[in-house]
Amino acid sequence: MTNSNETNLETNVNEDLLKFLKFSYFGTLTNLKEAAANRAYRDMCRTIRFNGLCEETRLELRKEVNRELITKIENIKDNFEIWHKEACGLIIKKYEKHGINLTYGQAQKWVNMTIKYLYMLNEHTFDNVFDFLHVPVDNYIFKAVKEELGIKNPNNPWSKLDETEYLEYQKAIGEELKKRKYSPLCWEFENWLKEAQEDKKGDKK
Repeated sequence: MTNSNETNLETNVNEDLLKFLKFSYFGTLTNLKEAAANRAYRDMCRTIRFNGLCEETRLELRKEVNRELITKIENIKDNFEIWHKEACGLIIKKYEKHGINLTYGQAQKWVNMTIKYLYMLNEHTFDNVFDFLHVPVDNYIFKAVKEELGIKNPNNPWSKLDETEYLEYQKAIGEELKKRKYSPLCWEFENWLKEAQEDKKGDKK
């Protein structure tokens, strides 16, 4: 029989481990919504051509987008497809005002990874739209979708996808996963990790 002291100790250890992982990956234990959006930005920003935009303006632009994106996420209704187009359009327009041509592929990465991280951090459950969430598209997902779902890759890299290419790709993924009774984000968690692990094994050879 496990006594209450042992149970409390185990609970404390588990909580400390979770805090450690959160801090290691997101750099903070406070304002995790902002941290999720910042981490999502970091996942895609290396593909942006800033055209000489100064660092201070870049930072303010990122903060502005993050604030509005988080607000939009907190107000997701039932039609996720319309919401997603609006969220990506918001990001693209914000950057256009500063002379930066952000693609739909780049915007989706920011949006989808923010959603993924918020779900991981238990900051948002997305209960009403969970089965409609998009798979964050990157090279690992291209490989997994092709191998596991039999869906061919788009003609362009993920960072150069336009709206039509992206939406057609997501539709194909969603339809196939529905047949298999998989929620897209649950499938992504499993298969992205699998591809990442395979990639790491390849690096060690």
